[in-house]
This record gives sequence, C-alpha cells and structure tokens, in this order.
Amino acid sequence: MEKQFLVTISNDIDNLFGVKFICSFFNKKSEHRVTLLHICRRDSDDMTKTLMGKWEGPADNIEGQVTAGVRRSIHKAKELLSQNKMSIEHIITKTVAERYGKVKDILSESSKGLYDTIILGRRASYSMQWMFERSADETVQTMIKDSRCTSPLWICPDPELGRKNVLLCLDGSENAYRAVDHVGFILSDQDQHTITMLHVESGTGKESEKIFQRAEAILKEHNIGSERILRNSTWGVSVPRTILGEIEKGSYAVVALGMFGKGQGLLRDLNLAGGTTLKLISKIEKVTLWCCP
Repeated sequence: MEKQFLVTISNDIDNLFGVKFICSFFNKKSEHRVTLLHICRRDSDDMTKTLMGKWEGPADNIEGQVTAGVRRSIHKAKELLSQNKMSIEHIITKTVAERYGKVKDILSESSKGLYDTIILGRRASYSMQWMFERSADETVQTMIKDSRCTSPLWICPDPELGRKNVLLCLDGSENAYRAVDHVGFILSDQDQHTITMLHVESGTGKESEKIFQRAEAILKEHNIGSERILRNSTWGVSVPRTILGEIEKGSYAVVALGMFGKGQGLLRDLNLAGGTTLKLISKIEKVTLWCCP
C-alpha cells in the first residue's frame, strides 16, 4: 500500500533531514507519495516580495506560490528523492504564507490530507516542543484543542549512515499500541529492517510477556514475520535514559513510542503529557523519533 508522507522543509538547503531520512531508511523500490510543505514565516522581511515569485513549469506538481528562498531546497529535495528512484509524479510541493503560526499551519495541512505521518527536520521539531512543555496560555491551549495532532510525528536529525532497524518502546498504553500499528504499517514491505520491542520494567517484571504478545499480534497483522521481531525486557529507574542506552547498543535508525504514555492521555488538555517523548526529543541524536498520538 502506498504511504502518504507530509515532509516539512525550510529555506536551508542543508536542513533537509526529513527528506534525507526517507532516502536512507526505505528500500529504493518502495513507493511513497511525498508532499513537501514550506511555510513562509509571517515575520520574514521579504515574505511579501518573495511570495510573488512563482515557480514556472506545470510539470512540477506544485500547489501555491513558491518563495525565492525555498527554490533551492525544493530542487535539492526532489533531486535526493529522484536519486532514490522515486517518481516525480509522486512528489507534490506546497508553499503557503504563515497564517495561524507554524505549528497550527502544519497540523491544519495534515488534517486536510490523508497523510500517514508528518515528517519534521530537527529544526522544525523544536517548534513542536511547546505542545508538550510550555505553560501555554489560553490561546495556545485553544489551538491545541482545535488542531489535535492525530498523525504520527517523525522528528529527524541528520541521519547517520549505517544505522538501520527500529526500537519499538512499549509501556502497555494504548498510545504505545498505536505506535506498534504504525510501525507495522510502515515496515510491512521493508524486509531490510527488524523491529526490537523494548519494555522497561520498573516493578516485578511480570508485565513484559503480556505486552509483547499483544504487540507481536498487531505486527503480524501487517505481515511482519516472527524472524523480524525481537524482544528486549530490561529494568531501569529512568525510562528515557534506558531507551537512550538501548539506542546506542543497537545502532538503531528509528525509535518509536506512544506520544503520551501509560495513564497520561487525559492530561493532554492540561499540557502535562509527553514527558518521555520530550526528554528524548531534547537528547536524541542521529536517530529518528516516531511519536504516535
């Protein structure tokens, strides 16, 4: 099944980390449909002027007006994807002026399309962090409630060559099982990657088997064979620190987890959820983080 990716890009040609991740992680014969999204900041001095520069060429599959500053990024992104044997017909570019703030605009675009994930370069990820950590005022809380993030987020630093496979972090929460479903869907035709299920025990050590059984059943629904599924149950006082240690041991390309964690779903409106996710965002390097709401 074709995967639909919404990839944010900036004016910085050296910051195409989301595009680079797609090229490095997926089999070259895979078929995806990629929408490259650029939002021109409202406080940009030359926004009005640059928005007047239209991209010429009807075959470019571009919606909206393209800023002069992002043309090089678009060219480079398409070049990288084409080298990865992705057909130009599977790449769409959207460039829009910022309307409600970059975060809300990204989520708004996500809600319009049937995207399987939102892919953010590391720089873009920082604009998402306030959703978890900032003491939001009434306006920001309203924005979050009105634009619920229902799509998984992939937060991509500059990928390190040689890394592969997925570390799937489980805590027994429904968010975590949605992460399992997402990983299974994305990797269903990517046989080059294995999936290591990680459960960090903090008690008697009796929960892991039940959690692993349910997660493995979900993965098998996506035709992930048992030979690609590994189990790792370990004990740790700090879940984020334990996850970071396992990432380096296994040289994984991706760490996937539920965005809000066990027992924290109702705290979303209070802006208190996502503690583990937030800590990983601030500390993780070289590895892409898949966060599933």
